[in-house]
Amino acid sequence: MAQQQPKETDAIKHKLESFAALQRKIDNQIERLEQLKQTMGSPSSPNLGSSGGGGSDGVSKIERQVERKDELERKIRELISRESEIRTELEQLIERLPKPDEQTVLEMRYLDRQNWWTICAALYGDREDYQSNGEKYLKKVFKVHGSALQSLAKIYNTIM
Repeated sequence: MAQQQPKETDAIKHKLESFAALQRKIDNQIERLEQLKQTMGSPSSPNLGSSGGGGSDGVSKIERQVERKDELERKIRELISRESEIRTELEQLIERLPKPDEQTVLEMRYLDRQNWWTICAALYGDREDYQSNGEKYLKKVFKVHGSALQSLAKIYNTIM
């Protein structure tokens, strides 16, 4: 079987998908931190096998939880910093697109994490026939998205 040639849009798609994955990771880590905060200091069943409140290493459960919380907060700050750098890079690339609709589709989809119908409504919701022809407009959004990826790939591939 012949190996498939890379598409012109592969590199920029990977960049956009990596950014989306990073955003998801940040959300997950924040949720994890919230769960940790909720359980910190909560009463637990007594450990009848040890004397005092510390573990075998001399560190208490609360101290370990605080260390875990601090480490998780540090990790989240690093992820957010990386996300901000990539977001700025993507915004600068997208701004170079000549067509405003292409810019809007990419910004809403990848930077704002909007679904296709929300993007469709933003672009075409003011049209008189939008309610009766929503599917037609959604297809139009997909075409604009494809065109935007092609245009963005050309820009991205020339600077990389």
